[in-house]
Amino acid sequence: MPPKSASSRDRGRPRIGRAAADRQTQVQALARYAARARFEDLSAESRRQLPIHILDCLACCLAAPGAGPVNACRDQVREFGGGHGATLIGGGQANPVYAAFWHTVLVRYVDFMDNFLAPTETCHTADNFGVALTAAELAGGSGRDLMLGVAIGYTVQSRLVDHGDFMTRGFDHTAQLAFSHNAAAGRLLGLPEGQIANAIAMAAASDASFAVIRAKPLSQWKGLASAQSALGAMNTLFLARRGVQGPLRVVEGPFGLDNLLHMRLRVDWDHEGYEGVTTSTIKKYNAQIHTQSAIECILQLVAANTPRLDVAAGFDPGTIASIQAEVPQITYDFTGGGLYGLEKDVRTKEQADHDLRYLLAVAFLDRDVLPAQFAADRITRPDVQSLMTKVSARPNAAYTARYPQQMPAKITVRLKDGTTFSHEVQDYPGMPSHPFTWDDVTGKFDQLVAGRVDTDLATQIKAAVRSVENIQVKDLMTLLARVRAD
Repeated sequence: MPPKSASSRDRGRPRIGRAAADRQTQVQALARYAARARFEDLSAESRRQLPIHILDCLACCLAAPGAGPVNACRDQVREFGGGHGATLIGGGQANPVYAAFWHTVLVRYVDFMDNFLAPTETCHTADNFGVALTAAELAGGSGRDLMLGVAIGYTVQSRLVDHGDFMTRGFDHTAQLAFSHNAAAGRLLGLPEGQIANAIAMAAASDASFAVIRAKPLSQWKGLASAQSALGAMNTLFLARRGVQGPLRVVEGPFGLDNLLHMRLRVDWDHEGYEGVTTSTIKKYNAQIHTQSAIECILQLVAANTPRLDVAAGFDPGTIASIQAEVPQITYDFTGGGLYGLEKDVRTKEQADHDLRYLLAVAFLDRDVLPAQFAADRITRPDVQSLMTKVSARPNAAYTARYPQQMPAKITVRLKDGTTFSHEVQDYPGMPSHPFTWDDVTGKFDQLVAGRVDTDLATQIKAAVRSVENIQVKDLMTLLARVRAD
């Protein structure tokens, strides 16, 4: 992806000479990029999309409480997060290190948040939201400050995914958060370039995570690893503010990231904009990002062949001989049995939402894929367990060539009597080519918070985010603190 042009406020600034630029480490250049960021640098399209992504993040946060691992994290924050400075979603106070941890747990755990799609890997850009929210409140910031922090975090993480093959070399996509968390939080808290650089360097050197997190069999850590990154990053941020120094050559130095990635990781931060949100993809379905088109495809196929394939209208899934999905290579690798393997037995949420067989089977049966489809008693029910054994996937080279600009998928359903139904899609609502509207995201928000948040409070939260440019973050946090975390 080509670098963004410099903002108008930088056009009169003397350009840094090549020799001077070469003396700057990547961490120092990134710190300068973060420190110079201003709300006025955001494009009109970013300003339009940021409230949509912020509400999407909050929808995920408010849907998370109650899950076992989330409850464990809540208890951890209550026991060890004492202090002051940060309001918690769900009520109470904590020190900002543990508040950022908690807010990142909430946005990530349900696995319904947005993503950035690169040719060989991905990342959850919403993993930056909890840190930006916590830092913005701690700084006494405005809604515009929150928008800027989210924009910085999204851009930094997605540019690193775009420029470095982290997962190919065995790193998890949460590894880039050491850079993006402290770039955003450092700017919001007003730290100088040197302190931001040292904070990033310490976190990057010590908080790298491994791609085995995504390999089968999946564990609960899949939904919590980014929160650990937030915990580490915020800790190094405050150490840097106290004068602690880190390895500034963590990218270029001996045994640094360049060595581990087998490449030169270079982003031209001096000429990079803050437009990461405009390249981020919102999920329509509560499932792994690369399965979204396949789910959209099978739902369209069933809808187009109602009542012949509609379980609600009396169709017997036992008459299905097979369901075959053709998908891009990356979908196959993550969820269909390719590079990251295949689950032998799908019994947990973490396994189910990353298994294409389960996702297509439950979509066929329930006509949707939302959090309800990952309740323990739904996952283990005989109807879906039986149907998923008839689902298979294979990579399609033509689809792979069109990814990530498009995410094509084709579903073929064959009945035992020989009847065949087939359907193909090119993408799904939520991709940058087909971005969510405010109405789209409020519909998703209402689905996720129904029964969890009082209707009047939900309306107030939506109104606050809709006018986020004109509010203070403390006022938004006052609303979010009224939500029950139990």
